[in-house]
Amino acid sequence: MKCEVDKLTIKKSFKKLISLDNIEDGMTEKQISILIAAIELFSKKGYEATATSEIAKKAKVAEGTIFRYYKTKKDLLFAIPSVLSKASLFEIFLDDFNEILNKDHENFEIFLRKLVLNRKKFVSETAPILKVIIQEIPFHPELRNRILGTVILPTINKLIKVIDKFKSQGEIIDIPSTSIINLIATSLFGYFFLHYVAMPELKQNEEDLDYLIQYIMNGICKNSTLQNT
Repeated sequence: MKCEVDKLTIKKSFKKLISLDNIEDGMTEKQISILIAAIELFSKKGYEATATSEIAKKAKVAEGTIFRYYKTKKDLLFAIPSVLSKASLFEIFLDDFNEILNKDHENFEIFLRKLVLNRKKFVSETAPILKVIIQEIPFHPELRNRILGTVILPTINKLIKVIDKFKSQGEIIDIPSTSIINLIATSLFGYFFLHYVAMPELKQNEEDLDYLIQYIMNGICKNSTLQNT
């Protein structure tokens, strides 16, 4: 039963990121099925341990159909972030983000709370896809560079402006904005990776996000003990 639920979650997540009506991408139902099957198997077994015959069986297509769209299994792997970045991953990743980043928040805690809740929603909806990308990034420099260029660097550039504003208002300690972003990102990534990718069965307490927000604030806000060291 859980396997069927996971498959539906992946399909929902993937179809949310890819519009079949997008003429530019020209994705077919078979391609969608192949990519969904690949994501499910790559996330469970890993890229190396997954055979294209298994992907074909799960996608309910002939193995030759896979190679009609993708010359090699590595091309299929690269198609996942490639399609997402060309279609809407970047836009979806930054869609709600832009609303948060462009708003004039009363204080840093309000901004941070909205940021945490926003990223929790994004990660929970796309966890299977993110798991594949995360586990393959260390082994594929091309994949890492693509994610870096389409998602990470543009996000950092937008966040620097927000952090600079709160620093100028005296709410955040005076250390490089990139260092502050790294500290926030490390804390959020660690929490979300543990609960949604590595060990999704691990119980989360209702207060965990509040504790996470306070943990970050105690490290970088002006009323933290760090400013006196």
